[in-house]
Amino acid sequence: MKVGHIAVYTENMEASVRFYQLLGGREGMRSTLDLGGGKSKDLLHMVFDGETTVELVCPSDKGMLPRVTGTCDHFCFNVEDVDAAVRELRAAGVDSFLTEEPYSRDIFGGVRIIFLTGPSGELIELFQDHL
Repeated sequence: MKVGHIAVYTENMEASVRFYQLLGGREGMRSTLDLGGGKSKDLLHMVFDGETTVELVCPSDKGMLPRVTGTCDHFCFNVEDVDAAVRELRAAGVDSFLTEEPYSRDIFGGVRIIFLTGPSGELIELFQDHL
């Protein structure tokens, strides 16, 4: 098995699309799921590397957005050079990093990571392994 997609609720579909495009995603499948009673969810897959997909979910009724408790802890993008990725994202206007610089850890054979948040508060890790 492999991960098919990671679903992220968003209040603002267009802001989320712009953000994930800065991370290298492209728009994939898009649909509206009719939930009945005049309620729906807009669904849009942002595709990375032709396989990895972040599914953006924007409910028509904002009361349907989940509470913070019980949401996914984080998801991760593997990158060749985390420092270069941070420079590129900052140059593109992304300023939601949790630390000023990436940091190294002696796990999994040596890794370099940094975390940032997306426009809906989702926690995202940029991960470089095999240092």
